[in-house]
Amino acid sequence: MNASELYRRLSEPFPSADVEWRITKVHQRSGLAVPYITSRAIQTRLDHVVGPFCWRTRYIPWHQYIPKPSRGENPEADRTPVASQLCGLSIYDEEKCEWIEKIDGAENTDFESIKGGISDSFKRAAVLWGIGRYLYLFDAKWVTLDEKKRIANPAELTRYYVDKLQKLGLCTAQNSNNAPNCYLVNGLTPAPMDSYPNAVWVDLTTPDGHTLKAFSYGTNPGLAGGISLKTASIVQRNSANGSYYELTDYQAV
Repeated sequence: MNASELYRRLSEPFPSADVEWRITKVHQRSGLAVPYITSRAIQTRLDHVVGPFCWRTRYIPWHQYIPKPSRGENPEADRTPVASQLCGLSIYDEEKCEWIEKIDGAENTDFESIKGGISDSFKRAAVLWGIGRYLYLFDAKWVTLDEKKRIANPAELTRYYVDKLQKLGLCTAQNSNNAPNCYLVNGLTPAPMDSYPNAVWVDLTTPDGHTLKAFSYGTNPGLAGGISLKTASIVQRNSANGSYYELTDYQAV
């Protein structure tokens, strides 16, 4: 897999099921929500794209600082230092036969402080590889909160996420991991490209019985007419010639 293909696959937008929302500001019964990708979804993306044995992490204590007193707090009172973590996320480069590492850090969090700091630093390091970076194009959104300060209508944010992807011209992510049945590959039509001689158009029958044609770069093995796909990651793309579907990842039965 060349560098451009690696980046393309790592930076794919995630299905809405892998996106969670954090409330960063509260005003009465409203909250300002920002999206983020879960650590588990990032780990799965790395497993699928580079393989579970071709990426690794390491964590390094970074620095500590004394937080400034908040309004009304005694400025002379002792305050607990806030620690932080650095995460190095490495991917093995088969062409260079070496590990390539990118490092970013985050402060420990108020809830499960050390675990939270490790998780946040991992997410920041993943962004350096392009994973979830497109979320920086999203505006924070005000939403209604319930009596426990939780998001009252999560479906509203799901619609906002899908609509925003379409407006940005990225794709509409679809997740078939929870589908009760498999995708059936009815046939393949070769569509070779300069850098992707094995590219094909794939005729599929979806788990709900619909027919679908999707493009595949042919970089994953095992794709053939007549087989079933246990899972399939399909995204809708926009191009100068109109929209089309792309089969970005799959697991053959």
